Amino acid sequence: MNFPNISKKMAAPVAGEEKGGEHITGNFDPTALERGAKALKELDQSSNSKKAFELIKLQELTKQKEYEKQMEELSLQKAQYLSNKMRIENEEKRKTINYQQEQERITAEYKTRLEAEAYQKKLLDQQKQNEEWLKNQHEQYLRQENIRKRNELELLNLKMKQIREEKSLERENMKAKIQEENKGLIERERKNLDIHLKTLRMKADEERKTKLESIGKYFEQFNNSMFLFLNDRERLYRFVLVVTLTSVGIYTTKHTTRLIRSYVETKLGKPKLIRETSLWHINKFFDLFNLKKNLLLMKNILQRRSPKESNFFTNIVLNEELQEKLSWSINSLTNSKRYDLYLKNILLHGPPGTGKTLFAKTLSHFSNFDYIIINGGDVSALGVHASVELNKIFDFIKRRKNKKCVIFFDEAEAFLRRGRNESSAHFSESLRNALATFLYHTGTESKKFCIILATNCREILDPAVIDRIDEQYIFDFPKINEIRKMLSLYFNKYVFPLKKYNIVVDASIDDLYLDVLASRLVGLSGRQISKLCLNIQNCVFGSNSKVVSKDLIDLIVSWNLSNSFETRGEMQTSRQHVAAPIPRGSASGISPGATKEGDSNAGTNSGENSKPDMGLGVGANVGSNLAGQPSTVAASMARSVAGLSGDDSKEENSPQVKTKVGMQH
Repeated sequence: MNFPNISKKMAAPVAGEEKGGEHITGNFDPTALERGAKALKELDQSSNSKKAFELIKLQELTKQKEYEKQMEELSLQKAQYLSNKMRIENEEKRKTINYQQEQERITAEYKTRLEAEAYQKKLLDQQKQNEEWLKNQHEQYLRQENIRKRNELELLNLKMKQIREEKSLERENMKAKIQEENKGLIERERKNLDIHLKTLRMKADEERKTKLESIGKYFEQFNNSMFLFLNDRERLYRFVLVVTLTSVGIYTTKHTTRLIRSYVETKLGKPKLIRETSLWHINKFFDLFNLKKNLLLMKNILQRRSPKESNFFTNIVLNEELQEKLSWSINSLTNSKRYDLYLKNILLHGPPGTGKTLFAKTLSHFSNFDYIIINGGDVSALGVHASVELNKIFDFIKRRKNKKCVIFFDEAEAFLRRGRNESSAHFSESLRNALATFLYHTGTESKKFCIILATNCREILDPAVIDRIDEQYIFDFPKINEIRKMLSLYFNKYVFPLKKYNIVVDASIDDLYLDVLASRLVGLSGRQISKLCLNIQNCVFGSNSKVVSKDLIDLIVSWNLSNSFETRGEMQTSRQHVAAPIPRGSASGISPGATKEGDSNAGTNSGENSKPDMGLGVGANVGSNLAGQPSTVAASMARSVAGLSGDDSKEENSPQVKTKVGMQH
């Protein structure tokens, strides 16, 4: 503890006085005392001496208080120092105790580890001993088993040998016994042969006599009945009258029913060729009792408003230029009904899957017109009845007064293709009649119906059909902008709704990724893009994956691209062959036997045979037919196709294939 040095402070003035009195010699300076005495005298003589004394006393008290305060501060510092010292000592003791406990714990752990290692080593030694003992026991057991099996095998061989000898003796005894019995039976039958023959003859004579007597009695009763019936004229007349009236009634009922049915079908029924229609017919009367169909009908009625109100192109992605032209046609069609104008005929052509059928069906459903949807394959499949059914369709429309109708022919090339001037082997008589019927009904402008034709190849249509078309629109493969819109549409329809099935869609699948994906899908049709998105959904469920990631989508896209470009090359090659003159003997949709009139089987061919043969082989020139594709892709596809064909030919001639074919036969 530090205390203030009071003696030094009190001696300070003396030191100063020494400096002031430089002329004084010696160690003692009396000037200070003199000044003090002089000051005391002046103070005693002054009237403020008491106040000065009190002031001095107060100053002394103040100094005392200051000294006391310093003493208290010093005592407080001392107490704080002692407290810090005790705290530090306690902290050091605590650290020492913790260190001792840690060392004890480490020692205990080390001791426990040593004991565990020793116990583990003991267990391993014991396990080795047990394994050796078990091994010895097992070897001993195997030796005993081998000895037992060998003994049992020897006993079994002896028993089998004994049984074979016993069976051989038993078989010889049985053979000798049977031979003896057969000898006795044969001798007995030889002796009784005459008796058996006589018995059989007597039995046959009795059966013949019985049958002859029964037949004679039957004819005798029949003759008596017929004699009585013919002699009774009243009964005979009644019988003839009943038979005649019954025959007339059956014939009349049959033909009357046929006439009534024909009349009802003509006036109220729906022709067979119509796949779908909004016009009323007798079949819709029975649908009134079907709640589900009534709800769908109300929905269609509500949706059938003007295309502007229903946002016609919501689910259809087309080229902007084509969309603008189609909008004009739609508006023209709507105004034609409003102002009772003549309707135009429209042709939609282009590669498969580019939206022709979707556009026509959407126009049929969402326009203010009634609609009829017909498949061209159905027309060719009817054979000789095709022209009759086409007449029924146009009569069906004409009977509806003050109604305008859109007639959509899908796959129109099935019965409207060129070839009328060729022989019947190339173009059947029934198809020629159907084409003539169509041309007859569409020869002049009409205010009743609008014809919409959809075909994949415009070149194979008959020139007279094309001459009746007012507007032609080509639906080509979508470009990158249309593909981007399709991806947004189909991802929102098929991929993103997977979240409700607890399937996570990767956050990186955003607009930027769809832009990159759209650049990869250039050259695909709209249907192929739709199937691609649907395939993503199916693959997610098929793989039981809970995450839709970029890697999964890229893998599926690679698979689909390889298949899609190969299919497109085949389609373009087949289109080139179809556009060329049809060779003799090719499939024309009607079998050669169906060209004869009156042949009831002429129209039994399916819709597949009614279309041009699209199953033509693909050669090495597939790559050159892929319009709009990079040359490297086309060349690689051509090489792959050529390589595949070469490999196939090699495999057919290989010995392994011949062996397989021989095994199959």
